[in-house]
Amino acid sequence: MHSQLEDARIAIVERRLAVMTHWSLFGAFGMGFLLSGFSAAHWGLGLLGYGLVLVGFAGHVVINHVYDTGFMAGEVALGLVLFGVSALAFIGNVLFVPNFSPVNLALGLSGFAAMVVSVALYLLIRYGTRGTWNMVHTLWHREGRPHD
Repeated sequence: MHSQLEDARIAIVERRLAVMTHWSLFGAFGMGFLLSGFSAAHWGLGLLGYGLVLVGFAGHVVINHVYDTGFMAGEVALGLVLFGVSALAFIGNVLFVPNFSPVNLALGLSGFAAMVVSVALYLLIRYGTRGTWNMVHTLWHREGRPHD
């Protein structure tokens, strides 16, 4: 018979496997279509790529719900780092690539906006308006900023 500790360990491994498998599919195809859309300055491919990345995020939320967990600290850190590197690469391309396509500019801005809106909606749905406000308010004061 399995003990509760063994069952918890198995659930953690199952969740990790589900998350990795899910992102391997949607993340890989999403980034492939996204990079193809940027290289060809093609709206359809770029938006399909962003759509698959957002489906990956939504699926990760569903996996978290099924396993009754939230995002792990490493997952949040990885997401923030990838978002930051993507933003810096996009800004670098806008500034330093000659003849940067207006389609690529609009595609990049719309994709980043969609990602920010998705995270905000996730926070509002998961924690509610008050919970999200309290979380942001706590982070605000943890940074040593003065009170209103």
